[in-house]
Amino acid sequence: MQAEPFEIGLVGAGAISAGAYTAGVIDFMVYALDLWYQAKADGDPAAPQHDVKLSVFSGASAGAITAALAAGYLASDQPPMTSENRADYNNGRNKLYDSWVDRIDMSSLLQGSDLADAEANVVSALDSTVLSEIAQTGLDVEQRPHRRPYVAENFELLLTVTNLRGVPYGFTVDSGWGGIDKYDMSLHADYVHFQINDTGPDPAISDRYTLSWTDLCDAHHPVTQKLKTAALASGAFPIGLAPRTLEHAVNLPGGNGMYSSRKWSVPTPDEDACVRMECIKADWGNVQTSYNYSFQCVDGGVMNNEPLELARRLLAGKHNYNPRQCDSASRAVIMIDPFPSESLFDPDYSEAPDLVSMAKDLFNALKNQARFKPDELTLASSTGTCSRFMIAPRREGELYPIACGSLGGFGGFLSKKFRRHDYFLGRRNAQRFFREYFVLPADHPLFESWSADAINAYEFEDQNGDRVRPIIPMLSEAMDECVLLDWPRYEQTEFSTFLEQVNYRAGLVINRMVEQYFSNNWWITRFVARKVLSRKRKDLVEYVEKLVSADLKKMLLMRD
Repeated sequence: MQAEPFEIGLVGAGAISAGAYTAGVIDFMVYALDLWYQAKADGDPAAPQHDVKLSVFSGASAGAITAALAAGYLASDQPPMTSENRADYNNGRNKLYDSWVDRIDMSSLLQGSDLADAEANVVSALDSTVLSEIAQTGLDVEQRPHRRPYVAENFELLLTVTNLRGVPYGFTVDSGWGGIDKYDMSLHADYVHFQINDTGPDPAISDRYTLSWTDLCDAHHPVTQKLKTAALASGAFPIGLAPRTLEHAVNLPGGNGMYSSRKWSVPTPDEDACVRMECIKADWGNVQTSYNYSFQCVDGGVMNNEPLELARRLLAGKHNYNPRQCDSASRAVIMIDPFPSESLFDPDYSEAPDLVSMAKDLFNALKNQARFKPDELTLASSTGTCSRFMIAPRREGELYPIACGSLGGFGGFLSKKFRRHDYFLGRRNAQRFFREYFVLPADHPLFESWSADAINAYEFEDQNGDRVRPIIPMLSEAMDECVLLDWPRYEQTEFSTFLEQVNYRAGLVINRMVEQYFSNNWWITRFVARKVLSRKRKDLVEYVEKLVSADLKKMLLMRD
């Protein structure tokens, strides 16, 4: 009897420009799965006969953008980027590569298209116009004839956003003085949930948007448009990139709706379980039925940078539990995190000397606290746990494996060479992960259907001396070692061009902000403000020059 498929949930962590790495991981994973399932369909006697199901993809920031692009990638047939020559030959046809390597560059982000309208306000330090263009083309794909056999019937897609307006919740509590008081709070760590299937919307589901694979490939479908906006909202790095506005119909008849139908872990007195999943109704007050709730969003990574728990809960289903032990695991979450090991501890700590420094420290503290998840990550690091895995950048013998890691993650936007390196590093790291680490014991029930040929070809002894078998085996061309590009270098001529672009963008933003905030003042006030800010513009460009130069040289991305 064939064992049940092994279910897989993917988690794309926030990564800014290193979304190129996550995209490379997805490119290789789909490539390997396609080759394996094609071998099974062709009757290859050595092809392992078990099955897997991709069921969930949750993402934050760059991980959310990649998750949306991955849905379109799965819905269509796009050429894998196995080499630089293949990438050049298939220019624009692989949306993961096109979006993350070819098109998103600092030269575009430092333009002024967002301020072309004389009445437009400054909403971000960088020009985010190119991101909207990429969102439109990234899901402009031609649907493949049939859903891939390893994609779940209902594929769940969750994109985190930081909801600046907040979702209201109210609770009545005993005040202890003989009365009942109301305790109000608001939710800002939000997400948008999509379900993609072959059949389209299910009237019984009200906590997510449902669309068919055909709808996904329709660039004008309203839910596809909402998916694009949600991806842009999740990637809207605060101040740097433009915020986005989302809308939901809430306060629906019967108390259902996007927020009131979500389930939360609630403590229970039941001895058999510590928590149960319950809906908690949002408190919309006296607004009319089917109220159109709009809210501005910024980067989902600010509040939830590694949405592992969202993916885990969906995989677990009604039991709220995924078997962890390697001999019984049947589902697993794989987190793709380009920046898993950034050290937060500074041994040379000094107190903030001024208001601006204090505000910066406060922002960092809030962001890091939101990412503090020891309960979620402890299991992933535990020996003998086979329900949680992580793919992270590794380049043998190198202190800095990922080129996009400079400038806090923004460095990849400086050069296509950086993004291209990390895309192919993602493919190479994914190959090694699936070949050597994403394994289960050889006697696991999942592998009961393996033939002797499959056992001889793919069973191996791991570093602990145990016999194991891969959950996603490498067949055919997937066994060929993925290319590792040379460490990229940023040339002085490129740096000079970049500084000119910074100077141009800074001048544009300063002039527009003077008009924006001093429009009602005398001309002399605007003149003085422009003069003062122009001096700051020079200081800004010099600061950027020193910062970028020092960071690139530290990571050996630019020569002294």
